[in-house]
Amino acid sequence: MHQLRMFLKFILNGNLCKSKLLRVLILYTELAGYFIACVKHLLLQKKDIKILLVHYPVNQEAPFNFDLSNNLVSIQYAKDSEEKIQQEIDQFSPQLILCSGWGNKFYLSVIKKYRTSAKNVVFIDNQWLGTAKQYLLRFISPFWLRRLFHATWVPGEPQKLYAQKLGFKSNQIFTGLYVADSNLFKPIGELKLRQKGPYPKVMISVARYIKQKDLPTLWNAFIKANANTGHQWQLHCFGFGDLYDQRIENTFIKHHGFVQPDAMRAYLSKSGVYVLPSLFEPWGVAVHEMAMSALPMILSDKIGSASFFLDDQNGCIFEAGNVDMLQQKLEKLMSLNDDQLWQMAAHSFEKGSTLELDDWVNTLNKMIL
Repeated sequence: MHQLRMFLKFILNGNLCKSKLLRVLILYTELAGYFIACVKHLLLQKKDIKILLVHYPVNQEAPFNFDLSNNLVSIQYAKDSEEKIQQEIDQFSPQLILCSGWGNKFYLSVIKKYRTSAKNVVFIDNQWLGTAKQYLLRFISPFWLRRLFHATWVPGEPQKLYAQKLGFKSNQIFTGLYVADSNLFKPIGELKLRQKGPYPKVMISVARYIKQKDLPTLWNAFIKANANTGHQWQLHCFGFGDLYDQRIENTFIKHHGFVQPDAMRAYLSKSGVYVLPSLFEPWGVAVHEMAMSALPMILSDKIGSASFFLDDQNGCIFEAGNVDMLQQKLEKLMSLNDDQLWQMAAHSFEKGSTLELDDWVNTLNKMIL
């Protein structure tokens, strides 16, 4: 009842209904190109909106160049700037607040301050794993998270279960949080499927060179599989990280380092298969990007977005960390003919096109209503 009274209070005050200009505050952690694409698309679709974005510094392992809109005011978060940021937020006077998780105490203090005058929505991208920490959070959620946030926005079904465990009702849970830049990747898939021709015998992996991504398992499995099938394929890896200097060098493996999304067009148009061997991946937007780019996929069984963008018609799953199983999957795919591979590519594109930027904007509109 307390939560309902607070929600009715800011609705009756007209914060979301009567204002000519909707003011949205986004409290974000590490920015990525796909999220900026979503926000920019929102600004293009809705002229009656203004956004204040507070975010962490850009990760040096993924140094994206962001082209921000004039209607989007951006502030970089720093511990010693919290007082100044709070002043900016107070001047902005948000009506809708989107908060990336609950790990930042300052962000939560903002949420608490505006819980009766704004609609507060928390992003949850973790899966329910049944850990002791999650069970504890489930116990305290009614006295903490559920008092701070009116709704939650999650990527897909694995995260929806977690939100339900935390006490959010079905009408308070929105899916489709992470969406690939359909303006960038969908034209790549469309062009490939229209032109076709000889199928490109190029596998790609877009992942940071960190332990979690388990790239050595991919490299070792690929070398053996490629040798067993006549050295017909290449593997191109895109990314950077602490383990970059430990990369395996091979005639058929190319390491490109970090590449900006726009520059990926040329590589994706000449690629045939996407492989991601992660040991743990709560979601994985790259899977959506590659599906839109019409790439069949081989993914580990620890990748959340596989539940949405992968089935037995456009790829396969292997046990994370199992190099022998991955080798078998690679060899099976490497042995397919061009017609079979193009059929898989078309199905990937179809799966990827089921969620686009317009869907992200439509979901946010539902939160406003």
